[in-house]
Amino acid sequence: MASLDGKAFKSKLGPVGKPMDVDDILVFEDGQFVSEECERRCGYAKVDYWVRRAQDGAIEMRADVPCTESDAMMHWRGTVRGDNIEGSFTWVNKRWYWDFEKEFWFEGRLVEADNP
Repeated sequence: MASLDGKAFKSKLGPVGKPMDVDDILVFEDGQFVSEECERRCGYAKVDYWVRRAQDGAIEMRADVPCTESDAMMHWRGTVRGDNIEGSFTWVNKRWYWDFEKEFWFEGRLVEADNP
């Protein structure tokens, strides 16, 4: 079974179609995933993540990350090839009077988990 545990990726992210101008560290540890920047800014916590090995040998990941401070959710999907990760996530914010969805993209490179 493929795993990303013990890996961290120094990444950039931003709204799809715009520059990736937010620095982030994506961490995979003990079966859980966290975007350190989203955790810091918005209260998105560590969650279990799902992986599978693609036919070309890449590792595909998914994680559904709820916000601890609101009814928002982030749906992450990415692909790791060698030392690089890339993908996107959908930020969904549901309110009783409106729903908001926005697509973001990210890319990053493997770093030492204890020394990003």
